[in-house]
Amino acid sequence: MMDDKAQRQLVQPAPAQPALYPGQRPAWLPEMIEIPAGPFLMGSSDMAGNNEKPQHQLELPTYSISKTPITNAQFRPFVEGDGYTNRDYWTEHGWQWRQQEERVQPHHWKHGKWNGADYPVVGVSWFEAVAYCRWLSAQTGREYRLPTEAEWEKAARGSNGYIWPWGNEWGNNTYGIIARIWFKRSRQPERCNSEEDGQGRTTPVGSYPNGASPYGLLDMAGNVNEWCATHWRKDYPYQISDEWSTEYLEQRGLKDKTVVRGGCYWQELEYVRGASRNFFSASYDSWNDSIGVRVASSAPL
Repeated sequence: MMDDKAQRQLVQPAPAQPALYPGQRPAWLPEMIEIPAGPFLMGSSDMAGNNEKPQHQLELPTYSISKTPITNAQFRPFVEGDGYTNRDYWTEHGWQWRQQEERVQPHHWKHGKWNGADYPVVGVSWFEAVAYCRWLSAQTGREYRLPTEAEWEKAARGSNGYIWPWGNEWGNNTYGIIARIWFKRSRQPERCNSEEDGQGRTTPVGSYPNGASPYGLLDMAGNVNEWCATHWRKDYPYQISDEWSTEYLEQRGLKDKTVVRGGCYWQELEYVRGASRNFFSASYDSWNDSIGVRVASSAPL
């Protein structure tokens, strides 16, 4: 097992590097979108659960985040390579879980309903998500990680704190009973794959371009929940810390609550808001067909 210093060198390479792949980006490499440094509003003052309050302002440095959730095609090299056999990619609890479960691929990897190449990978535990990020870092020589909860929310809502990634109105109707009744009745695709859309399953990433966030990210509302690095806390204001340090990651036990964001295909409009918060256990929800992965990085594009 690598010591702390060696592992940090693996997952956090030197930031100043040339373009990884001049010309065309390999299909397995996520497309990253830069989120500029600056303040944003986190949390909600209206339409919110107590765990979203109080609304407060945070300042974040520049970072990047993948344009879409990671697809099955992008996850495949991790599965077919050494992703599930190289101990260095895994936390201690994660490796213990992988061995106990004899996990060699995501839970739904061979299920035709979920394993389309351009569909988001699902059925992955938080431990698998961390291992994938470390594997991706090792393959590219550039840091990849899970986004913090704050980074995820800024990327979804923009600096002004939109309710949904595209703005403060749900389709052509404002938030409320009328919108809910209308969209459930009409079942017309609008801006995201939520319960109102009636798909009843995941959809290929990027299927809702009209639902892009202010920074151009897709599927930030609905389709699949997305793992964050952040350990669940029910209270705000959010406390900024290094959530990709080995110490922070190694504290996560098998049943520990971990933040997911974005909502999913079976959740209603209030749960796919940019400020909506939820959690799952780091491992025991790995069978879930509504949890996926989006990656972030602090390294320059």
